[in-house]
Amino acid sequence: MNIAMRKAIIDNKIAAYTKASKKEKTSILNELVSSTGGDRKSIIKRLNRPLHKKRRAKHKGKSPPRGRPRKYGADVEAALAYIWEAYDCPSAERLYGELNEAVRIFKRDHMWDFLPTTTDNLLSMSLGSMKLRTVAMAQKKGLMRGLSTTRPSDIKLAIPIFTGDWSNRGLGHGQIDTVVHSGPKLMGTMAYTVNFVDSVTYWQEPIAQLEKSEKATVASMKKLQERLPFPLRGLHPDTGSEFINWTTKAWCDKEGIELTRSRPHKKNDNCFIEQRNNVVVRKYVGYERYDCQEAVKALNELYTTLRLYLNFFQPTFKLTDKAPRISSKGYRRVYDDPATPLQRLLALPDAEVPAKTKASLKKQYEALNPKLLRDRIQTLTIKLQRIQRELGYHY
Repeated sequence: MNIAMRKAIIDNKIAAYTKASKKEKTSILNELVSSTGGDRKSIIKRLNRPLHKKRRAKHKGKSPPRGRPRKYGADVEAALAYIWEAYDCPSAERLYGELNEAVRIFKRDHMWDFLPTTTDNLLSMSLGSMKLRTVAMAQKKGLMRGLSTTRPSDIKLAIPIFTGDWSNRGLGHGQIDTVVHSGPKLMGTMAYTVNFVDSVTYWQEPIAQLEKSEKATVASMKKLQERLPFPLRGLHPDTGSEFINWTTKAWCDKEGIELTRSRPHKKNDNCFIEQRNNVVVRKYVGYERYDCQEAVKALNELYTTLRLYLNFFQPTFKLTDKAPRISSKGYRRVYDDPATPLQRLLALPDAEVPAKTKASLKKQYEALNPKLLRDRIQTLTIKLQRIQRELGYHY
């Protein structure tokens, strides 16, 4: 069927389609789609041509405005702006429930000069319609967020994004993150774990703090720096505000620590720490809520033992190669032999880890017992839970 024949068949149905009910129009459309094999939307457009011509003639040759006719005119918007400014430019959610009372007060004090129809339309306005108008008014007044002279993005411009190969970063360059201990309700003051993992040895250092402020986070990073058996040379967090701030950057610059960050919403940029958050912090601490200073002390007591257990006695696999599969989808991953972070550290040359440091770690290792450490971890976990039940806040 050629184009001219298809158009003729559709044009023969225009008169019937124009007078038809909605159900009949559907039937006509189905018949035309089946007989001509044309696109449904294209057929609808051709059937509606006479209607569009009539509308254009009514509007003097111009295309008529699309969509529903405007319900709230300039008078209603002026009335809304009058109340909005009188209430100090609040959000629509805050203002919506106050409209009736505001109109009553202004009428009482002879300060309401709008017509009754305008008032009725204003009071019938939905919350969604009010949101659109209050946001537009706030934008005109420059009240929207992010318009201050100090832009939040300035600090992000100062801290570079790193997405390269971690195998070339070197000892002391690691990923860092916070894990919240909020339980089912993310509210009030609560404990956080600042978790660090070295990219070369997988040496891990968890430290607890009561809040996620810049000061508390920098204090935790100072403890981390003191505990590491090697120099801290680089930190790579996500874009969380506890790390991406001028306080953290100033401290890193002072200590000669390279500070980089991941891309927003890209967890794979922090693959090491994201994996360790799950198999370490969540495994041993769980998802319970801890929200008092005593619980934070107990949590740090637990971490003092846990760090020894993890770094001296828990072997980890390390990815050495990843290549696309030839016969199927996905990748073929190759791992090295499992080794503890201590073993990986001792295997490094003396130029990276001094012999004195290695001897000290070997001596510490000989004084430890994994069974006793495991029993101690279980005891401290029970103690942590008991302290939270007795002294914590219960929401």
